[in-house]
Amino acid sequence: MKQHSKTAPTKTDKVTAHLLRSMLDRVMTPSEALSESEDLPARDFAGLIRRLTQEIDETVLPRTFALCSDTGTEATIVVSNRRLIELKIGEKKIELDAERYRDAGAVAREYAKAIKALFLRSGPMRLRLAGRAPAIMAQGTTCTATHMGQFSHQPGFENRLKTFLKMSHAQSLGWIYQASDGRMLTHGSDVELMEKLQSLRDIVLSKAENRKTACRIETACPTCSAFALTQDVQALIAEDGNDRIFAAFPNSAAFTAIRAWRQVFQASER
Repeated sequence: MKQHSKTAPTKTDKVTAHLLRSMLDRVMTPSEALSESEDLPARDFAGLIRRLTQEIDETVLPRTFALCSDTGTEATIVVSNRRLIELKIGEKKIELDAERYRDAGAVAREYAKAIKALFLRSGPMRLRLAGRAPAIMAQGTTCTATHMGQFSHQPGFENRLKTFLKMSHAQSLGWIYQASDGRMLTHGSDVELMEKLQSLRDIVLSKAENRKTACRIETACPTCSAFALTQDVQALIAEDGNDRIFAAFPNSAAFTAIRAWRQVFQASER
């Protein structure tokens, strides 16, 4: 008799199951009770994200939702075709580069980070329907309820590139860490090698043509590119959102560094 092996549920499976349970509870709740519960403020970030994912998963036609604190509207969110397609904090739209944010999980991560920062400033908030929204042509920077739901129970948003850097630091000949806020950290004693990495950083940040020739391990954000810097040294460019690492490794250690990158980012997606 043929036996089938059982695989453990992934993080995505658990999030999806939670969303389905929430939708069933919502369907079975009397309309009066539902209206009352929707007007209660979410007093923690997880509760706010749960409400948002419910609305995303149930909204097909373009709709605008407002995040309201006791002092008024703090942000607006546009949802269409069961996807979050726009977020404005006050009057400022959260702009994501469609070329770099081609992965819905990375998009959700940035939106969730912005909402959490707002929640920490504004305190308990209500999510309210604000009306119809114009049909917006989103350029890939959208995410589903499942993607957003993955961040509801995280105590923080760990910097995965820093984790990768800690794992690969010992094998590195030198590195430059470029933070999304413009801060730059460097490590390495070989002046000539560090100058090469600095030149590489300048090229990448200016979106020069030779960036397109790098061999990417993954085609969507986050990414890791590897190529020869010299005959004996490999350069790695690792990107996650707007954070970047430019690192140099001897040929013998390059594959170990790539495995470390895969371990960090594939583990965080499960």
